[in-house]
Amino acid sequence: MNIENIKYKFTKLYRLINLQFQNIRLSLFYKKKKNLLFENIVKQNREYLNSFDYFLSYENYLNNDYGIQERIYKDLNKPIKNYPTYSDLICFFYINHFTNKFNYLEIGCSVLKNVLQIKNFVNNSNIVSYDINEINPDLKDKYFEKINDNNLVYFKGDVLKKEDYTNFKNDLNHKFNFIFSDALHEPHAVYSEFENIYKDILDDEFIIYYDDLDFPGLKDTVREIKERLSESYEPLNFYTFKVYGWIGQYEALHLNGILTNLDIEKSLLEKDIKIYNFKKIH
Repeated sequence: MNIENIKYKFTKLYRLINLQFQNIRLSLFYKKKKNLLFENIVKQNREYLNSFDYFLSYENYLNNDYGIQERIYKDLNKPIKNYPTYSDLICFFYINHFTNKFNYLEIGCSVLKNVLQIKNFVNNSNIVSYDINEINPDLKDKYFEKINDNNLVYFKGDVLKKEDYTNFKNDLNHKFNFIFSDALHEPHAVYSEFENIYKDILDDEFIIYYDDLDFPGLKDTVREIKERLSESYEPLNFYTFKVYGWIGQYEALHLNGILTNLDIEKSLLEKDIKIYNFKKIH
């Protein structure tokens, strides 16, 4: 066995052990933190996910991996536990802040697994996806299927390409009150999203939700965005916390972040919602 194989096996073993410890910590954290509203959100989202045979066929994965590593693809279609995911949290914030009108922009929607949960949950909303890839052919019909009086748009574009984000903004006829940033996890790309895509199309009240702030430099980039937005929006708060992504317990918890001028601490407190490692960043 060569040194590379040894390193691979050691890394895989370390990851599996870390995931087991992580699940134990979450079990202890959420054991006594029950809330009927949030449990119902999780239940509805899990039932919806379980209605799919798969989210991306292997044939289509070989043609376009949608930014998914092979080890993650192997877990893409497996059932996930009832610990909160970012999809569940987005639905919670919708219920508490945006039921009158939800204008949702997801930047980096990959195979559509998250955005379809949002579409299935919300009503009378505008849902826009911005992604560098052509829409997932396995779920294209499902994406544009008319339900809950929602309007769906899919825009193929690069967050770093001026022609793309200019065309995107020229086609808009409304502002957004929820931005979900999950595209290229590099500081220059996340800042480009802010500067060139959504800086000028934020509604008066908004949440900007960032996935994968574990990546080098991203937390500092969000701090920089906060400083820029604070010139126009006060008060503006930055929160971080850890939560699962759309393959749940099969990968490590994601460090997520929120920039908002809404009082989300109040809504979490009123509904007795606890989020693992929730912190206000000053």
